[in-house]
Amino acid sequence: MSHFSRTTASWAIAATLILTGCASAVREHIYKADETQIDIARWTHVRPQSLPVRTADGLALTGYYWPGDPMDRDVILFFHGRGSNQGVAARYAEHLIGRGDHVIVVSYRGFGGNPGSPTQAGLMTDGRAYVDRARQLVGSNARIFLVGHSLGGAVALHVAATVPVAGVVTLSTFDKLTESAPAGVGALLPDKWNNLDAATKIGAPLVMMHGTADDRVDMGQAAALFAAARSPTDWLIAPGAGHNPDMTRIAPLVSEAVEAVDSGALGRYPAALPAGWDIRRK
Repeated sequence: MSHFSRTTASWAIAATLILTGCASAVREHIYKADETQIDIARWTHVRPQSLPVRTADGLALTGYYWPGDPMDRDVILFFHGRGSNQGVAARYAEHLIGRGDHVIVVSYRGFGGNPGSPTQAGLMTDGRAYVDRARQLVGSNARIFLVGHSLGGAVALHVAATVPVAGVVTLSTFDKLTESAPAGVGALLPDKWNNLDAATKIGAPLVMMHGTADDRVDMGQAAALFAAARSPTDWLIAPGAGHNPDMTRIAPLVSEAVEAVDSGALGRYPAALPAGWDIRRK
């Protein structure tokens, strides 16, 4: 439900919109924001609290929150991908609860009944607003971890490049949006999402997870992102896994990554890889 299509027809549409000067229409193509109001009960087994958040530019967004252990300072913020919504994000993020960490589902402008229209700057503003809200909920000493799927990984990387966080986890995240477009089109896109540049500006540890069978973001893009990272980085490679995350397998690894960062033991993470998985470190 959340990907950047590389099909010729898809980019032909984008190219036509660019050439006719329709930046807003191009963004509609990039983000595929579903404006349908979310009924969270349809998406979760353990219903989260509704979490209102106001952005720096005055938008009122609605995300979700599962409180953790009152003594735990770790907060995981989950960022969803293109064409998705905060309901799908909650379905994924629900697998992260129950281990003591506070878990927040980030929602963006223009998605899931929220006001506004998505842009790169807007989604970054939204992400920073949720970081601020997490500190209000848990305290100024909260340890903020950003977890993002696909486009959500891009938002997480760019937010982490601009505000202090404890760590970042990306799931099936691309290197640069312009690389997914045919020659001559990428340079004209209104939103570039250059994750390679963002990765050079992050001081917090980074954990990447990518499947070898991802048909939307290839392994070459993952390798480029890994190479660009300047902070301590672990790249977990899942054989045969596709673009959408299997959170029953991934959530324990995310929670373990949080614990490893907290204890300064990322070099020994994970304690055991799933069968057939590989890991690269830097």
